[in-house]
Amino acid sequence: MTAESPEVLRVCVALPFFANLGYLETALRSVVTQTEARWTAIVVDDASPQHGAEEVVAALGDSRIRYVRNECNLGVAANFNRCLELGAAEADVVTVFHADDELEPGYVAAVRAAHQSAPLATCVAPRVRVNGAAGEPARTLADSVKQAMWPRRLPATLVGDRGVARLMHGQFFYCPSVSYRVALLPDLRFDDRWRQVMDLDLYARVLLEDGSIVLVPDRVYRYRRHGETMTAENTRSLVRLREEVVVSREVAAVARQKGWRRGARAARLRVTVRLNGLIEACRLAVHGDFGAGWAALRIAASP
Repeated sequence: MTAESPEVLRVCVALPFFANLGYLETALRSVVTQTEARWTAIVVDDASPQHGAEEVVAALGDSRIRYVRNECNLGVAANFNRCLELGAAEADVVTVFHADDELEPGYVAAVRAAHQSAPLATCVAPRVRVNGAAGEPARTLADSVKQAMWPRRLPATLVGDRGVARLMHGQFFYCPSVSYRVALLPDLRFDDRWRQVMDLDLYARVLLEDGSIVLVPDRVYRYRRHGETMTAENTRSLVRLREEVVVSREVAAVARQKGWRRGARAARLRVTVRLNGLIEACRLAVHGDFGAGWAALRIAASP
């Protein structure tokens, strides 16, 4: 490398693991088949009761992948932070890649190029393909809404008041597809107060603390929707809806203090959160759970 040539950013793909060895193996094979060979990967086992993850890593026989097991269960947000911590020790850019998803072969190349082009960007978010449990193409109403919310012209950058407003209208990009320039993240990374909205909370704080999120057009991530995900469970139990309301209020308060009117208004109105609450209320009512349906309506309509 000459003195004039740009430094090649080091990329680490960190996988938090707790369950489903079959999905983990599929996820890791998608890492191994990257068109860009310069990467490392870490499987961070959160003291899972399902043993075998270390053997899955060993069977791949790839020295770029290592396995770490936490001494005790940290929980989702804290294990995401553990992934960032371990990844940052060996790379400039870290992805917290969910172990039930897959990378397209060009993922590492795309995020490295985006971070190289935007060295001050805290995060890079690519487009995704949505699959079902068996890997078949799938799309829910939520996915259709997310797709419609992407800017028409890409790449684009979320920054400042306008960026907060767009994010709080609805989080349209997918957390596990996002890569992080870890040195630019807020000191408090994923906040373990949350069971579900730790990603929305983090991205809002990135923007409120004058960071930026670059959106790129590359569809280089395969997001798997299935009934065993934490998101599915937290949606059914209304945890997600309750947390979305609370984090929206917090973002609105900080945006008001900064004089960011667009962001404060979008966080206060939280249009897609209210819409999701209405949809969930209807689903619960159809299944005869009128009490939970009424609870969802009350949460969504709260000021």
